[in-house]
Amino acid sequence: MMTISAARLAVLRDAAARAGFQGLVINQPAYIFYLSGWLPPADVAAFVVIGPRDTLLVAPFAPGEAVAPWRQTYVYETFRRDRLVSALDNGVAALLQAVADAGLRRLPVGVALAALPAAYALPLAQVAQLHDARDMLFRATMVKDAVAQQAIRARVAILDRAFAVAARTIRPGVSEMQVFTAIYAEIALAIGAQPALACVFGSGPRTLLDEPQPSDRVLEPGDVVLIDLFPTLRGYVADYTRCFVVGPATDAQRAQHMALERALAAVEQVLRPGVSAADIDRIARHSIEEAGYGPWCYQHHTGHGFGLLAPEPPWLIPADTTRLEAGMVLAVEPGIYHPVHGGMRLEGNYLITANGCESLTGYPATLTECV
Repeated sequence: MMTISAARLAVLRDAAARAGFQGLVINQPAYIFYLSGWLPPADVAAFVVIGPRDTLLVAPFAPGEAVAPWRQTYVYETFRRDRLVSALDNGVAALLQAVADAGLRRLPVGVALAALPAAYALPLAQVAQLHDARDMLFRATMVKDAVAQQAIRARVAILDRAFAVAARTIRPGVSEMQVFTAIYAEIALAIGAQPALACVFGSGPRTLLDEPQPSDRVLEPGDVVLIDLFPTLRGYVADYTRCFVVGPATDAQRAQHMALERALAAVEQVLRPGVSAADIDRIARHSIEEAGYGPWCYQHHTGHGFGLLAPEPPWLIPADTTRLEAGMVLAVEPGIYHPVHGGMRLEGNYLITANGCESLTGYPATLTECV
């Protein structure tokens, strides 16, 4: 029986062949994780070389926890006690040797060029024909296998807990950073590791900013608090948003959030295979405009795929005609940014199934009043 690692290697080999590549150099940690279950640390230069003759790993050490699709690890030195060494020169030499041994010299090779440092790209281009594989990698992993689906469910459930902690922490006099710290601690304890906690976090007038980050601003009664969490948790991403009010909400705030709830519900009704990404965008925006919030309707995308990265295709925008397929995982995030009542965004996570969709988020999609 084929292992998940072997099956995923076969997926990438097939996608590379259809793109006209004879092989791949996988240089992004997310895709090394996809192949092996090992997520290289951010400061480690690691590569999986997939060629006609072999699949090889280049890294400064051999990862013990990986379910390796590679036959051999080309370990390069980064430090010696008796003399100075160049980790970069050693890494480049090991990569070029692996490319040669995998049978890729002078052949077309796919690599995510935007993520490949020039110090590696320039020598690699001397021995192989480099082509950008970013879109190929996106497309090859856009439909999630059963293992990824279950892992993403588990990560989204951790955010359910994080939002519950936020609701218990938000009070007048508490700072944004105190709320963020409580969220961080909950997620770290849940996964037993240090999370890469990317987020958008704003309160009061800061909810109208583009991509606000947690600050020392102190929460005041009546503030809207917008929290969008999209951390990478042991290799997989979860990504959703909830809004809170410090104390009782006003009628206007409740009405504004209700418009987002209706927009998200309208999208849920049509999420199924065959529907286009552009259709999802149109339905969400139309619902908000019908509710009378057209002038303050969001200017960002309606959503996107996610799983290994956040975001991934498809993009829920008018220009993306991608048809949904069973196994895709989407974040749908309409927003209303009203200069008086505050900026609000409501985001759901959905697995596309054979006949519709499965909502993955567990924290209530209503406006939470923290009283």
